Amino acid sequence: MIPAPPRLSISDHRGQAIRTLRERCLTLGVATWRCDNAGLIVSDPEQGAPVGLLWGSRAIAGLISGAVRDANSGPDAGERPRIVELFTGCWAVLLPERRRRDRTGWLVGLALSVEGLNARAFEEACLSAALDVHAMRRVLTPHARYTRASMDALRDAMLWMVQDLLHVEESDQTVSGFTRQLSDCFETIDLLYALGRSMNELTHPGQFVEHLCRRVRDTLNFGFVGAYFLPGSAPGADVDGALIVQGETRLRPLLEAELKNVLAGIDPDSGRVLINELGGKPLPGAGQVLMHPVLRAGRPIGLLFSGDKHGDDPQVSSYDIQLMEAAAGYAGAFIDNAVLYAEQKALSLGTLETLSAAIDAKDRYTCGHSQRVALLSKQLALAAGMDEDQAERVRVAGLVHDIGKIGVPENVLTKSGKLTDDEFDAIKKHPEIGHRILKDLPLMSDVLPGVLHHHERWDGRGYPHRIAGESIPLQARIIALADTFDAMSSNRSYRSAMPRAQVLVEIQKCSGAQFDPALAKLFITLDLSEYDRMVNLHQTTENAAATAA
Repeated sequence: MIPAPPRLSISDHRGQAIRTLRERCLTLGVATWRCDNAGLIVSDPEQGAPVGLLWGSRAIAGLISGAVRDANSGPDAGERPRIVELFTGCWAVLLPERRRRDRTGWLVGLALSVEGLNARAFEEACLSAALDVHAMRRVLTPHARYTRASMDALRDAMLWMVQDLLHVEESDQTVSGFTRQLSDCFETIDLLYALGRSMNELTHPGQFVEHLCRRVRDTLNFGFVGAYFLPGSAPGADVDGALIVQGETRLRPLLEAELKNVLAGIDPDSGRVLINELGGKPLPGAGQVLMHPVLRAGRPIGLLFSGDKHGDDPQVSSYDIQLMEAAAGYAGAFIDNAVLYAEQKALSLGTLETLSAAIDAKDRYTCGHSQRVALLSKQLALAAGMDEDQAERVRVAGLVHDIGKIGVPENVLTKSGKLTDDEFDAIKKHPEIGHRILKDLPLMSDVLPGVLHHHERWDGRGYPHRIAGESIPLQARIIALADTFDAMSSNRSYRSAMPRAQVLVEIQKCSGAQFDPALAKLFITLDLSEYDRMVNLHQTTENAAATAA
């Protein structure tokens, strides 16, 4: 006994299930069509000539469309699968397709018997397609295996296939959904871990924000991700007033013009905004732009934004929102720490600069010496191939290189005549005194070699440790040149400043003995115009002080 057929329909969004069902029907000798509710054919059987020409003929199309229109009439129209005899020996199985509760169309299967191949309607269909009737009968005879009695079994088999295929596809979609969720979780964890790991480098907030935007863009399906910070919101940080965008977008001019206004209208308590226009203009090609405020001390200082979403779902999702919110939180915490670090660094360097200037001021002939040595040291470091950050640290080392003179008696520092051996020994202690002063300051750890060894000589006859050649830290070799150049170029109590040409000759003469020869060669190529400007400034300041005294 054949069981009653299940009351099923085909869910229209299950595309793979329908394709598989149609392929299986072909192996059973059953051609299939897809029709909309009005009976209009939207998909013919995928068969080659000559059978495909017959199934695509106007006669067969008319029969299929008529059967669908009839199925839509009556008290239970479109509610159940049904079997319709199109002509003698030819039957159609009609299965309704649905999206949720709404019927969207029909899947129609056509089955033939030997009697159907000899029917007048079959001959007319062949003639309408300009096909030879006898040839088509030979081609279709192996598939003309059905009878009216077997049609119920065919209908039931098609329905059970649908049930099994939908079950398999639902399982596949469930596994795919779990896989996608796991992938999203991994990408989220990886992103947040990477951002957290890169938050230790506080000296370049702009690089961190660029990295953050790039990683968010790589993780989500957005065409661009960017950040904007209000002017004055991050003093001392290189993101202050900046607009940073990762990815290509035509919106940049509009963003530059309108983001400040958008930020002014955001309530920090409500958080994100999703906009479709900027400045009263629709967003060209962007669809939606998701914006999250970046907060510092509870106050909005900027925006993290993303747009031009692509992929299967172009709408902003809850996952997008959550990840952007987390990234904006990281950005706010990082900027806060970076500003505090910049303030601490500025305070420390300002204190040391003031202390160095005070030491230089003990002797009117050394006014501004440390600042000039710092300038020349950075110029030479850049010429030697150091990057901006490394050269800046050499500048700081040059600024504090003589800080140890605070421990040298003032009468020795300002003595106008020749120093005694004991007095010179006292002077020679200043590198080690400076090292002891600075060694417990975390911000100064990398400049200690320059402070301690800037009076060593290339030939090993310097002090305090008499090391030679490349055993002398590069930082110290650079400062040694800058220090000596400024000393020779300045008036001293025991001699007048030497002419520039003579100073450069002396540097060349001492190359390989007192100085690193490679650095000496680079030094004579430096542009000294800024140095000369600084000399004039310091001389004017000193003259004014002398006049006032």
